[in-house]
Amino acid sequence: MNNLSYDLSTRRSLMFNAGLLAAGSVFAPATAAAASGGTPQGKATSHPEQKGSPLKFILDKNLELPTEQGSWLKMLTAAGIHAEATTDLVHIDELLKSGGPDFAYIPGADFVNLLLNNNPYYDGLVIATSKFTRLPYQTTLLVVRKDDPATSIEDLKGSKYGYMNTSCSSSYFPPAIMLESKGQNLNFLDAIEVAGWQPRVDAVISGKIRSTMILDDVWKMTPGNADKCKIIGSMDGCPPAILAVNKRVDRALAGRMKDQALSYIPSWDTVYGSFRPYSYADVQTFAHYMSLLPKSV
Repeated sequence: MNNLSYDLSTRRSLMFNAGLLAAGSVFAPATAAAASGGTPQGKATSHPEQKGSPLKFILDKNLELPTEQGSWLKMLTAAGIHAEATTDLVHIDELLKSGGPDFAYIPGADFVNLLLNNNPYYDGLVIATSKFTRLPYQTTLLVVRKDDPATSIEDLKGSKYGYMNTSCSSSYFPPAIMLESKGQNLNFLDAIEVAGWQPRVDAVISGKIRSTMILDDVWKMTPGNADKCKIIGSMDGCPPAILAVNKRVDRALAGRMKDQALSYIPSWDTVYGSFRPYSYADVQTFAHYMSLLPKSV
């Protein structure tokens, strides 16, 4: 197995170099926007929303946060927050660029892109964890059928590779990062979009695609995966989903959202485990690798 390892000892120095170490608050440490003269935490930022309009919470539906039921629905209704779940990640990205939503639950890679592009609007509030390790980062596995002769990503040239979407922290950016380290890019593979988590592994088994990358947590949830597929590579340090808050949001309300997230007990069938407070250290290494990719990725 070819693991792409990362050096944790560089985290603190890289944080200082990036200007991302700052005093804590109800929000996460300051993002890259703060280093580039962005709006300080908790202060109003100019934006297109008018006062008195409903607070907006945009979510990636693939991340399975049940905002339409239970304690989430109760909290959001009481706070006057309208939640919209969608699988249109391009739409979400456009909204976040302009600072529209008050809250956003997005793939870790999407949040990292906000940092790398010096988005001035959002701070990390909480980050999801692995159900098995309880850590705020996960390993993603490169898998092929058991009878496939491939032993590494280099053996997959020109073959069909399935990713969930172009914001996916576990199936889109990792192969790009792995290939970049070998002087290649995603064009090395015939990469196509295949919806779902386990359905991508099923697509490998059925022969629809030759390979995919899947979170270790998802892999473990279906024991039969190991009987029909094999792991030929992996990448560590992939950030789970992050709940971000717009800096214009009242601190008390942001605190209520944070409390709700930290008290939430997800179903075992949900892709991620419980939340913990966000820290830039959780995404720093992944952000470094993403910063090395071409802008076209």
